[in-house]
Amino acid sequence: MAGIEKIKIPVRKKELTLSAIEPYLPTVFEKFCENRKKIQHFWEVYENKHEIDKKTRRYEDDSDINNKVSTPHLWAIVNFKSGYALGNPKEYAQTEEKQTDDIKYLNKYSKSANMRTIDKNVANWVYATGVGYYFTEPKSEIYDSETEAPYDLWLRPADTCAKIYSSYNGEEELFDMLVTSYKKINQGKEKEFILISLYLPDFYYEFECDNTIPNTPKFDIRADKTKTRPIYKKLPLTEKFANESRIGVVEIGETLQNAIDNIYSNEVDNVQDLVNEMLIFRNCVLGNTPEEKAQNLRDAKRGGALEIKDPNPDIEADVKTLSTKLDHTDVLSLMESIKNELYATCGVPIAISDTSNGGNKQGALQLGNGWENAYDRLLDEINSFLVADYKLLDKILTICKKDPNSKLNELNASEIEIKYNPNMTDNMVSKSQAYQTFIQCSVPSDLAIAWCRLSNDPVTASRRIEQYREKLAQEQQQVVNNANNGNNNI
Repeated sequence: MAGIEKIKIPVRKKELTLSAIEPYLPTVFEKFCENRKKIQHFWEVYENKHEIDKKTRRYEDDSDINNKVSTPHLWAIVNFKSGYALGNPKEYAQTEEKQTDDIKYLNKYSKSANMRTIDKNVANWVYATGVGYYFTEPKSEIYDSETEAPYDLWLRPADTCAKIYSSYNGEEELFDMLVTSYKKINQGKEKEFILISLYLPDFYYEFECDNTIPNTPKFDIRADKTKTRPIYKKLPLTEKFANESRIGVVEIGETLQNAIDNIYSNEVDNVQDLVNEMLIFRNCVLGNTPEEKAQNLRDAKRGGALEIKDPNPDIEADVKTLSTKLDHTDVLSLMESIKNELYATCGVPIAISDTSNGGNKQGALQLGNGWENAYDRLLDEINSFLVADYKLLDKILTICKKDPNSKLNELNASEIEIKYNPNMTDNMVSKSQAYQTFIQCSVPSDLAIAWCRLSNDPVTASRRIEQYREKLAQEQQQVVNNANNGNNNI
């Protein structure tokens, strides 16, 4: 099955109790382990641990020439996509006409909680593996409500947790599961155990199982760790994904990446196998022993001259070179085609020297290099991101409102707009010229900005442009008025 499977059990949210979910824990853990194996593999490939590392030569006598060239295309693609989406921080805007400073404090708290960095790191997990997780909970220590967030926010690695859903209509979130492996001494021997933390809306539970049991493990509840959640009842995990199938970039492009690595590695092998210049000595002797011959040749090359002695004056001595030239044009063309397919499939622009059907026109280059594809793909991914972003925002606002010291206490998540700010500076000269043309044709400024893709927030950008124009007009008018007053006083 492609993607990271959504774990579901036949329990409704209104029926949610420990006794209701306990029979399904072995199945849940089994599916989690299946997902974890895939996630760990995808993350390793993202970190440039590729299949080419296992490469061997077909014949034993070729083993000394076995180049393993690992090209970091998937690493570059994942980092480009997360940087393109979240290199500039998300912005929050108030959508309701309320006299409140909540947005100011929301931005302060986000900075305090290191939201910008965590957003970027979660996006790396999303693009690399298919899913990423935030972990949020109320702050347990004293904080300054003026400058510090009343909540803690972390990235939770996707191979250490899971969100469990109901299999009934709506697929409601039921509970969160965190998995930690550790070792301890049991009956005089060191054994590996797994700690499973379950977060339900009203309770927190811990289970422990022996990780050495080969079949279905037995989960023992740690009664001393069970506790209620009387105030904050939101589940701590927020699951983020770029598509409903939870398919990441690595899963899409791994076979293409492996093909590129293989071609590069085999080409380098071929260069070493075939393109080695050999000297052929005809009717002459370099030395009496192999060692002497090798040393004499090295001395001759170092000195830049070669002395030839004829063992028989009647036979002419000679030295020739033998080399093989390889034509890699077709192979390199194939590799370039595979690379272009990889980047286009993942929605990432790539620097290429020419484009088909368009010559060297800037618009054709922009389309050919994939910027249009990258932007359209990002817009689709942002639609999925926003589902998680609003869930996370709702949890943050809930924590803030339950804390009497919090300054963020008026707005609801539905009254706040979350805006992404991808870099829009590509092809700025053509965009600016098009914008000027639209303005000269009396097109409203916000529409001109949107059509030219000069900003992700055309309305705000248009408003600031108009405000700046009004300010310039007022300053110019003031200059004229001052000049007129000066003339009148003469």
